[in-house]
Amino acid sequence: MNTAPFHWGRRPGLAGGIDKSGAQAAALLAAGFAAVEFGTVTPQPVPGQQPGVAALAATLARLGARGDSAIGIGLGMTPGAAPPALHDDWLYGLQQAAPVADYLSCNLSARAYRPLLAAEHDALLRQALAAMVRERDRLAAASGRRLALALKLPLASVRLAVAAATAGFDALILVQPDGMTLRGLAHQLHGGPALIAVGGIRRAADVRAALAAGAHGVQVHRLFAEHGPACLAMLCEERLARPVS
Repeated sequence: MNTAPFHWGRRPGLAGGIDKSGAQAAALLAAGFAAVEFGTVTPQPVPGQQPGVAALAATLARLGARGDSAIGIGLGMTPGAAPPALHDDWLYGLQQAAPVADYLSCNLSARAYRPLLAAEHDALLRQALAAMVRERDRLAAASGRRLALALKLPLASVRLAVAAATAGFDALILVQPDGMTLRGLAHQLHGGPALIAVGGIRRAADVRAALAAGAHGVQVHRLFAEHGPACLAMLCEERLARPVS
């Protein structure tokens, strides 16, 4: 039973995009990251491209000991689907991920999903965000296992960040944040969801800058792709000491 708070900022996390099938899960979870995000996956399989969220969750469920790294799953939506499909896609992904993941990252940052960031879809997104929180809470009440919810989006989408915070999301994973905008959002959402910076994190100074601007933690992607687990040593000068549940 997972009833303890999930702390986002203990150490750097590994962003989605490195392992979409769970094939490298054992090694990645042993590397020393605070959390490893698998995916982004689509709700249903895409032959030759995506295993789908159910297959990924099944692979992760078969893992043995995983150390103290949390498991995240990045979730997209069905390729080519109309925007109204987002509601059902996300709910299905949540139901599949809840038994095995510590957090679910609803991804609106990828190029394929950027059209959903248009203001014309705000009402649809607010409804989907609220539905996700309700379903998460229902599943938690039934199982005793609470899944943290994150929304991954460009930092420029401040209004959607506020919508996610209002709905009750636990974290915002902000792509390529600039310090000024991050600082403003941290002030606006003080006491709300954890802010996780991803993109452009190359050295300990970048971690310090993100934390100073109001982030509660960071994720790395390219740094890991270039250096593997050794990238953690490049960031070890900075201890992420602002845990937010």
